[in-house]
Amino acid sequence: MELTILVDNNTISGSCYGGESGLSCYLQCDGKKILLDTGRTDMFMKNARRLGIDLLDVDSLVISHGHYDHTWGLQPLVQEYIEASYEKRPWKKAKLITHPDSFLPKEAGGKNIGMILGESQLQQTFDIKKTKEPVWLTKHLVFLGEIERTNDFEAKKPLGHTLRNGNWEDDYLLDDSGVVYISDKGLVVITACAHAGVCNTVEYAKKVCKENRIHAVIGGFHLLRDQPNVFDATAAYLKDCAPEFVYPCHCVSLNGKLWLAHSLPVKEIGVGQKLVFK
Repeated sequence: MELTILVDNNTISGSCYGGESGLSCYLQCDGKKILLDTGRTDMFMKNARRLGIDLLDVDSLVISHGHYDHTWGLQPLVQEYIEASYEKRPWKKAKLITHPDSFLPKEAGGKNIGMILGESQLQQTFDIKKTKEPVWLTKHLVFLGEIERTNDFEAKKPLGHTLRNGNWEDDYLLDDSGVVYISDKGLVVITACAHAGVCNTVEYAKKVCKENRIHAVIGGFHLLRDQPNVFDATAAYLKDCAPEFVYPCHCVSLNGKLWLAHSLPVKEIGVGQKLVFK
């Protein structure tokens, strides 16, 4: 499996790619091409072009959850698909896979932080599969669906509100999910934002994949503020998993990365970087 970071908050020194507060990854596995999230602008598309990646040829588009910094890039991507059809350029109708709650309106502080394009608009470009259950994207790669929340220190506070059945309610981001690759050395857990908690995500990945070895953890861990109890518990859990690589990005503060680096093999990651797992 090859994973390329198309957009992230961080760009590697000396690179020529653009960054933004968002996340998008391109995965190649078992002959399939998967796009995970789209960031908040067309920056992921610009970076993909510079990397020689054709986003009109992906087999699956996974949306990790319905927040703006992971989905607003859908708008320019859909435009690219439409223009390709006008110009008779080749394109593939990918399957869009996400939790049903991803399409619910979301707000925080009176601001719209949910998706811009709705399900009916996206159906014209993608085959949509809404699911709370895990979905195997390839023989070795799985979308986790709704992640079980089993520990006592993660996902305890809502982030804004979501509109469900006509009522605004606290949003605990039940739609938050991730992708997992089963490598020869154990699981490679890819979290987009980890609103469900990075430790909950890893634990659920073990259950879904029936594998307890953790080879790498990559993605946003949602460690943004000074939360010593959460930082300590997260570091302790991940240390017990004994991963060979830990790549915190997107929604992890510098303080969070330094905290994790005290006891874990934390590696730098940024836009344009490619990771290969066997």
